Amino acid sequence: MTIQEALNKATEGGYHVQGSDGMDTYYEGASNEYSAWTRKDNESSFVVPVEETFLDPTFWQALGSALGWSEACDLAISCIHGEEECHSYRGYYWMYQWHCFIQAIADGKTPEGFFARFPAAGTAVENDARADV
Repeated sequence: MTIQEALNKATEGGYHVQGSDGMDTYYEGASNEYSAWTRKDNESSFVVPVEETFLDPTFWQALGSALGWSEACDLAISCIHGEEECHSYRGYYWMYQWHCFIQAIADGKTPEGFFARFPAAGTAVENDARADV
């Protein structure tokens, strides 16, 4: 899956960006760097950096909705300094994928490389992208 396909899927799943004044918009498309949105009141367009989109939990929720990521999963285990006990958290699979994305970026990988591990949009196995990151 490309970044453009991921953004297209997320908008199919309900992802939406409002204008800066809250005006309703519609999605025009995306590149690897920006997504384009057009205001419905005056047809003026604006772009949003994809980095900003990837920080938005509603993007990941909508992508998860479009790809059928509805199951709960173990999300993370964290240890708090000074505590002997670690804590495991439960979350949804979209949240797991968001965390995997953040880890991939922290490990020096690119957004393009992260989304490339998902099957291309329209394939039969879209919701089975559980490959190691």
